[in-house]
Amino acid sequence: MLPRSIASPVALTAVLLLAFAPVPSAAQDAAPNQDTALQQDTLLKKEELDQLLAPIALYPDDLLSMVLMASTYPLEVVQAGRWIKEPANAKLKGDDLTKALEKKDWEPSVKSLTQFPEVLAFMSDDLEWTQKLGDAVLAQEADVMDQIQFLRDKADEAGNLKSNEQQKVTKKSSGSGGKEYIYIEPASPEVVYVPVYEPRVVYGSWWYPAYPPYYWPPPAGGAFVSGFFWGAGVAVAGSIWGWGSCNWGKSNININVNKYNKINVNRPKVTSNKWKHNAYHRKGVKYRNDNVRKKYAKNDRRAGQRKRMDYRGHSGKQVLKPNGDRRPGARPKPGERPKAGGDKRPGSRPKTADRRPADRPKASTRPKKRPSTTAKKRPSTKAKKRPSSGAKKRRNNNAFSKPQKRSSARRHASRVRSSMRRGGGGRRGGGGRRGGGRRR
Repeated sequence: MLPRSIASPVALTAVLLLAFAPVPSAAQDAAPNQDTALQQDTLLKKEELDQLLAPIALYPDDLLSMVLMASTYPLEVVQAGRWIKEPANAKLKGDDLTKALEKKDWEPSVKSLTQFPEVLAFMSDDLEWTQKLGDAVLAQEADVMDQIQFLRDKADEAGNLKSNEQQKVTKKSSGSGGKEYIYIEPASPEVVYVPVYEPRVVYGSWWYPAYPPYYWPPPAGGAFVSGFFWGAGVAVAGSIWGWGSCNWGKSNININVNKYNKINVNRPKVTSNKWKHNAYHRKGVKYRNDNVRKKYAKNDRRAGQRKRMDYRGHSGKQVLKPNGDRRPGARPKPGERPKAGGDKRPGSRPKTADRRPADRPKASTRPKKRPSTTAKKRPSTKAKKRPSSGAKKRRNNNAFSKPQKRSSARRHASRVRSSMRRGGGGRRGGGGRRGGGRRR
């Protein structure tokens, strides 16, 4: 039996509708769209960090610190990678390279990596990897440093991390807890070797089958020996090298302030020996982590202009040309047209809204008399009368060629009448001089 409160047909219908109404699933409520997913925090798990850091964890500490810092500036990495491939730039070494880099507005870590074209090529070609690494360094720097040490421990346990002609491997205690860390340094400070290795061999059997490690193959013609490939050493330029290092005890990156400021010319000087990301060199590339975006995007003047830029899968094309391929003199897009009051054509009069009192000339400088606005009489385009090609008529000197005085006319008429009476000439006589007269 139903309670009285729902005994009426209307109330009963309402209860049934509520009872059988579809209930939205939690998955539907929690499923964000693509834009929302990109705005959420993208912190990586340990297995994801191991997967990401596998190809660089065994780099010498100085080189490793440069890669970690430079990964937060993916646009400049792509630019530097393409710049160093140009034949004229590929030949630059030492002081010549340093001098050429003075013209480039790149972050010091990116400039330092120009000495290692193969590393820049890895980072530029695999831009998705570079972006992920940079995001991880900015959002979880301590986790990144800890997992690098974890990977070095794995290689050490597998017996594949030892000192040799290319590198020097040592274990040192650092920090208040006395924890031991593995340091990797070049065998000679002036020459740096870049190891290329097979992660599944060097680290032993990989422990995360669902997250296979990133892998960079050796160059053409190269081959692994015990999982490693060692190319030619790089004679580094002291002016752009030796200023960054890994501070394992505090899980961050240290820099030499004096050297950094010399390389980072025409930019604000740094005063702390702890490296900090510079949003200026980000060049508008989007931050994918909410906390990182809030921290740095307000200092990036171009972040708002390129808010929607996402260059995944474009091999750096969208990074290098966020505004499209515009040639000099190309017509602006509708959204880029100058506003009213902007650039005007020479001689054009400003609109009423653009005129300001200060633009009006003073009374002393105004012309006394305004120039006349009446159009001048245009010269006649009617052709002049051409002179007659015939001979000029001879001027008659007879009595009728020009008006005669009244007295002269009377005398002439009198002579004509007298001549007719005498029978000479005239129409009546018809004879002319010979006096023809009328024939009988």
